[in-house]
Amino acid sequence: MLVVLGGVGLARFAFGMILPGMADDLGLDYRQQGILGASYFLGYLAMVAAMPWLAPKLGSRRLCVGGLAVVALSLLAMSQSRDYTVMSACYFVTGLGSGAAFIGAMALSSFWFHPSHRARAAGVATAGAGVGILFSGLLVPQVSSAFAMAPWQVIWLIFAALAMLFCLLAALALRDRPADLGLTPYGRASESADATSRAAAGSRRPWQILLHLGTIYALFAATSLTFTTFIVTTMVDDLSVTGSTAGLLWAGVGGLSIFSGALFGSVSDRFGHRAGMVSALGAQAVGYGLIAAGTGVAGLYICVVLFGLSAWSMPSIVAAAVGDYLGPEKAAAGFSVLTLMFAVGQVLGPAGAGILADETGSFALSYGVAAGLNALAVALCLFLRPPVRFHA
Repeated sequence: MLVVLGGVGLARFAFGMILPGMADDLGLDYRQQGILGASYFLGYLAMVAAMPWLAPKLGSRRLCVGGLAVVALSLLAMSQSRDYTVMSACYFVTGLGSGAAFIGAMALSSFWFHPSHRARAAGVATAGAGVGILFSGLLVPQVSSAFAMAPWQVIWLIFAALAMLFCLLAALALRDRPADLGLTPYGRASESADATSRAAAGSRRPWQILLHLGTIYALFAATSLTFTTFIVTTMVDDLSVTGSTAGLLWAGVGGLSIFSGALFGSVSDRFGHRAGMVSALGAQAVGYGLIAAGTGVAGLYICVVLFGLSAWSMPSIVAAAVGDYLGPEKAAAGFSVLTLMFAVGQVLGPAGAGILADETGSFALSYGVAAGLNALAVALCLFLRPPVRFHA
């Protein structure tokens, strides 16, 4: 959870809270804001593209430690610059580190937990993203200038220090497999369940399963990252919400999202991955639709609750699903392929939303597109064949 907090929660999902202050201080328009966010995702995409080859060679522990070290150093460099091009380059490098750390952290659940608890375990790890949002929502409005640096620079400096702390803790505490500590995976062992699950996957080629799951995951990325990048800006610019209130609402998203992975992971473990994904994506589609429809502050509050409760459910469900379909030994490589498709979605989503907002003067159309993409993802989920172990 701390790896996800440092590598993704602070490095990426706090960005939406920091962005308005950066934009005001540096005079960035919506297009530049979208491109700055996309630079992170391009780095993430580049790293994830190499993961199917790197992950088996390095192992989860090295990915987590090395990734967090890169995040810490790049955020430190970003905090010391006021040049847009330099910051974009630094944020690109941050994306490289985040991609390594996140995949390393999520792959651990396939080794350390049996399928009976795998999605819930991955959900606890993804809670780090929610903690990052909660922390940034409470911290960012309180930070003032210091050491001749703007508030946003001070915040990135704090996050760099925390990422390095988590890097050291990961080096001390994490191990690739339970056997490294003389332990066995947690949960109910069921060889027959694993066998039937892999048999179900065998009825379709692995690349077909990965393509199907990856398309759903990419659509989720495009919409959810649009929300996390621009919702605070939407609150302030489109809905005239004060900065302090926006911070509290953003913290509310983070607080609720801490439980999202475990909540929908439990649904997934009990009723199947398809049911978990449909319920999570459907909730987010409703939330985006309310913002797009111009329902005002009331719709915003409902959207915050719906997104918060479902925010990080998809990564945990997808991480568990790929372990069930492909088996633990291939889980990291499989999740890397899915995360590559996720990265494509998270590059296109915020960049496209920023361009649309720049052309139309508001984010209403961007949220309408997001609602439609989520509805498409729900439809694709309905055609996803579950592993045999979920059949009644």
